[in-house]
Amino acid sequence: MTFDMTKAQTGQRVAVVTGASSGIGRAVAAAFARAGIHVVAAGRKAERLAAVRDESAGLPGSVLPVAGDMTRPAHTEELLAAAEREFAPADIFVASAGRGLPGTVLGSDASQWEELIEANYLAILRQLRAAAAEFVKQAEADGGRRVRDIVVIGSTVGRQVSAANPVYGSTKFAVHSLVEALRQEVCAHNIRVTLIEPGFVRSGFQEAAGYDTEWFESVAEQSGPLLVPEDVASVVEFVVGRPTHVHLDDIRLRPTRQKA
Repeated sequence: MTFDMTKAQTGQRVAVVTGASSGIGRAVAAAFARAGIHVVAAGRKAERLAAVRDESAGLPGSVLPVAGDMTRPAHTEELLAAAEREFAPADIFVASAGRGLPGTVLGSDASQWEELIEANYLAILRQLRAAAAEFVKQAEADGGRRVRDIVVIGSTVGRQVSAANPVYGSTKFAVHSLVEALRQEVCAHNIRVTLIEPGFVRSGFQEAAGYDTEWFESVAEQSGPLLVPEDVASVVEFVVGRPTHVHLDDIRLRPTRQKA
């Protein structure tokens, strides 16, 4: 996919991408670098972030790896400051960091509920607040002539209730409402707040979260071929590349054979 910079705005763009050490976040960081967007790649695993930087060497956009914990207050501000020091003030923020939790209301591990809510809701809320505050400040300084993008990776389970995975799904329902509320709050500043809702993606997310491998492979057999992270990244790249007056604010993408 070609990113049409002239349609969106003039000047090289700068992005902060969280969750960039693996999966969708990593794919987004790589896609941006290929498209000529400079990237602050944030995540927990320094060696994986360094690999993203090394693999992007020679591309039109550069990658700055910054390891850290997105659940730590003020970390988003640190990432935005790093972008400004290394490149220029960021005008794209992609919130891709998060975690899963298998199980139902009765069957899920209650000892992990607070950690799940911290990572998938409170940390995202802090990221949205910090990124939006920075972008509003920039817009007030330049009259909102430049478009700025906040993109949040949600999930189809935040749209359709799943009795099999409701605790994780509830955090996505909550985040989806925040995204739309923030969109309404900042759109007058030419800030686009976009929700991307993928269905099943083969990315290593399920294994890391402890979902049953046999269950996931049965899903893949029934609904596959599943999405891969690059499928989602191409949609994110498309969204931020739209002309200033065009906003695709809520996109669901599923494997073609996925029913729910």
